[in-house]
Amino acid sequence: MKKYLLLSFIPLLFLSVSEGQSGICKQCHPTIYREYYQSAHRKASVYNDPVHGAWWKLMSKKKQGGYTCAKCHSPSDPEALEHGILTDNRIQREGPISCVHCHTIDHIQQNDASNTNITTGKTREFFTAEASKKGSGVAHFQTHTSWFGLNRSVENSPFHKINYNNENYYNGNVCMGCHAHTDNEHGVDILMLDAFIDKKDKETCISCHMPQVPGTKVTLKHTPTHAYHGFAGIHNMTEALGKYIDFNVSRTADGFDITIVNHANHALFGQAYREGVLKVSINHNGKERALQPAVFTRVFGKNGKESFPWEATETLKDSLIYGKKKLHYPVKLYKGDTLTLVLGAKRVSEAGMKALHLQKHSELTRFKPLKYGSYHF
Repeated sequence: MKKYLLLSFIPLLFLSVSEGQSGICKQCHPTIYREYYQSAHRKASVYNDPVHGAWWKLMSKKKQGGYTCAKCHSPSDPEALEHGILTDNRIQREGPISCVHCHTIDHIQQNDASNTNITTGKTREFFTAEASKKGSGVAHFQTHTSWFGLNRSVENSPFHKINYNNENYYNGNVCMGCHAHTDNEHGVDILMLDAFIDKKDKETCISCHMPQVPGTKVTLKHTPTHAYHGFAGIHNMTEALGKYIDFNVSRTADGFDITIVNHANHALFGQAYREGVLKVSINHNGKERALQPAVFTRVFGKNGKESFPWEATETLKDSLIYGKKKLHYPVKLYKGDTLTLVLGAKRVSEAGMKALHLQKHSELTRFKPLKYGSYHF
């Protein structure tokens, strides 16, 4: 059986993959590829993402020199990345941020306006993280025989080399080329994540947003789990991130306080037009009463008035959740009451929908829960 398995992989040795050919990866990584295909990375282009498309449509009226978002939204399209030429092509639709791009990021070049991914340029040697193999170097395809050649087994990939030695894939900093900060031309950060990981941190971008989930990572060798490549967040597996948020509730003389504790390495809901919402309700004698929701967001401005993020010279409002956020509710709680909390997010606020002319995309304002809490008094 293993002999035939080996032979079935031989044709892969003669294939070539480029930045925009993630489809080849699914031959050995079908589960991971299915997750990737539904991810924000695969949908990052203006043709797949209505939000990015709306941004660019509005920005392009004032921009000269072509498409300027390619290094993070379409790094696998050479025409867009190198020449600023944006066309509705297969790369833009199927893999604007390809498997090869992310797995060949050697290091991150830190810049004031935004960071940059520096890749190796190699298409047959990919970085990955596996704790048991860290420091073992570059793995090559190998075959093993026993019992005078009657039994054969294979090890590692017949298609590419595997490099286990890049520290950035272990500490999560591989994500910081695009997910750290993005300053507009006035120096205002419109992304505001800046989650550069310290050695003392227990969690990283990868451990939070790419948790281990059931399913083998490769068909050549069975593994019980693999890193989730749909990327847990506002798009997929939103509730999986609730484990990094805690609620603390305490009664006061005139009501109660809620403290939201954020264990992430960055502020919650920092992206432009993102909106976090805490829903609070009290069940008293069998009757449900919904209190005014708390909203967490940022509002950008210019000359004291609200503006598009790319035009902003200041922040008019910042109610984001950093380490802790304390809220007071002047509503008394009585014996037998049940307090229910639901913290979630909308990918785009109602104001953002209007500003970006996205009213036809009502799914963007759907409330997606992250954390639930219930307290009985």
